[in-house]
Amino acid sequence: IDAFITQKIGWNETNVFPYRVFWWESPDGSRVLSYFPFDYVNTVDDPYRLVDWTRQFDANTGFTKMMILFGVGDHGGGPSDDMIDRIEHLKTLDIYPSIEYGTTTQYLDWLKKQNLSTLPVWKDELYLEYHQGTYTTQTNGKESNRKSEVLLTNAEKFSSLAAMFGYKYNSADLEEAWKNVLFNQFHDILPGSSIREVYIDAPERYKQAESIGKFELKKSLAYLTKQISTSAVKKGEPVIVFNPLSWERTNVATLQLPEADNHEYSVFEVGAKEIPSQIIRKDKYHREILFKADNVPSLGYKTYELRKHKSSMVGKNLKISQTSLENEFFNINIDPVTGWMKSIIDKRNGREILSGYGNELQMLEDKPSAWDAWNIGLTGVKYPTTLRKIEVLENGPVRATVRVTRDYLTPGMKKEAPTQDYPTTFFTQDISLYDGIDYIDFKTDVDWWEDKTMLKVAFPVNVQNTMATYEIPYGSIQRSTQWKDSWDSAKVEVPAQRWADLSQNDYGVSLLNASKYGYDIKENVMRLSLLRSPKWPDPTADRGKHSIQYALYPHNNTWQQANTTQRGYEYNNPLIAVISDKHKGKLGTTNSLVKLEPSNLVLTTIKKAEDSNAWIFQWYDAKGEESEAVLRLPQVPKKVFTSNFLEQDGSAVSFEKNVVRVKTKKNGVMTMKMYF
Repeated sequence: IDAFITQKIGWNETNVFPYRVFWWESPDGSRVLSYFPFDYVNTVDDPYRLVDWTRQFDANTGFTKMMILFGVGDHGGGPSDDMIDRIEHLKTLDIYPSIEYGTTTQYLDWLKKQNLSTLPVWKDELYLEYHQGTYTTQTNGKESNRKSEVLLTNAEKFSSLAAMFGYKYNSADLEEAWKNVLFNQFHDILPGSSIREVYIDAPERYKQAESIGKFELKKSLAYLTKQISTSAVKKGEPVIVFNPLSWERTNVATLQLPEADNHEYSVFEVGAKEIPSQIIRKDKYHREILFKADNVPSLGYKTYELRKHKSSMVGKNLKISQTSLENEFFNINIDPVTGWMKSIIDKRNGREILSGYGNELQMLEDKPSAWDAWNIGLTGVKYPTTLRKIEVLENGPVRATVRVTRDYLTPGMKKEAPTQDYPTTFFTQDISLYDGIDYIDFKTDVDWWEDKTMLKVAFPVNVQNTMATYEIPYGSIQRSTQWKDSWDSAKVEVPAQRWADLSQNDYGVSLLNASKYGYDIKENVMRLSLLRSPKWPDPTADRGKHSIQYALYPHNNTWQQANTTQRGYEYNNPLIAVISDKHKGKLGTTNSLVKLEPSNLVLTTIKKAEDSNAWIFQWYDAKGEESEAVLRLPQVPKKVFTSNFLEQDGSAVSFEKNVVRVKTKKNGVMTMKMYF
């Protein structure tokens, strides 16, 4: 992309964007020429306004030639006969500015021939001070989008790795799945601003993508499993735990047990000691077993044994009561009157993390003046919910969980007896700690039946900074936590990917999410937006049942030193555990198939190239550090080239056996194309 055009920033509610033609510069120093027309559609019905725009454009840019986007616009597209007639009439007027037809490319080509050396440079996001509700509205579609991206990316990774050992990579079906997901990213679908019928149709495409993704992932993992020697497993069944990320990690793995199987099970390291495990019943016929998988290699696997007898392990680090939770990292206390968290002590340093009630569900009156699904209109009114029960849900050696149940009755709701006091919305909040895992996990289930109300979860923390950091695609961005000027004050809600963080030099707190995109952090209060309830254009938007996952990751030092980016990926990419049989293979019981160093680099993609037999590896710098990437491959390549998002061949890159070394720019994205 060498040019960018949008009129949308002209819709800002508070500030007028200062430039019409400018360089938009990214954190890695690359630039794109940007042009902001006055409107995205013009019906050529006001010739005086066109002249006024031309004068403003000249004054703003120094250019006397301005491109007008004309036509019907929404639901129409191109120009009508009447518009063409009006243009032709204006062309005959000697006193009117000259008019010529052309294309966007022709105008940009003309613009690039002008002196652009003095153009202003914008080194920040292009934040639209409007439509912030689209980060949250129609949450089911956003959740499906996140899960589809994770699933298909992992299917590509493991299909690629399996192909190194002879597996046939299914490009056609993976392409079909991606096209279904990308179709649903089209204007108004993913933002949540479509009519109701769209959200009846859109899930079908997600289901098709999910079906393909799960099939291709399962098939590729089965092929890789056949290459792994599991003959060292003597007393039970082999369980292979795969890690889809490019660094070694320790996390809880979840294995689905056979359907309707009620036997006791335990988990062992291969030929060694038993490790803590915990069986969780999901429903009448389905159970799963949790266990902590230590040091699973990067883009690799580790083998365990599943034995058919009751676990003898007793939890040593987890303690729980109705209003408290504790592991080796945290001591949590829950207020018995409100049900909110009143204290989180970080045991590593004795620090109190909260400065007020945490995990508070905030029911906020939300009445935008226009564009119901698009805009947020918080009035300052906060509605109270009612605590019903606090109970111990799980008390095992791997996970301990307290469940908080509450509900809400819409103020002023007129209902007939005998249900006049029956709630309109119900909440179940599960707060969990894991043995050996340094974050606090939350699962909030909501049966949501509100109108014009927004739901946020809030964590006031004992951290002070004028800037908070948010994850964006291939990087992060800092935004103010203060209301110091109109630009900061206008950012009432901001978008992010998997995490947001508030850190000072010695300590910080990251708020991770599994499928949400709207945050706000003001002063020391971190909030994640969970649900909205607009009435237009879909009067049923978000009504119904939702299960929402997020986590609090308190850490020493800065988010970079604490590897918050990696924690966000881990939270969205669980370890994948599969049962195997006993067999010999060319690969050992534990192995890393691909490894990328140093730790500031995140490998996002391994896939077959779209138009050749090459393989694409892509990563980025997540911490703002210049580095030399060291990529260790499962095989020795024949040729290696730098590439780009279009998968074009760049310059040749030398390599030593199966190791490729290449410089990666600070905040940069690196794409490599390899032939094996």
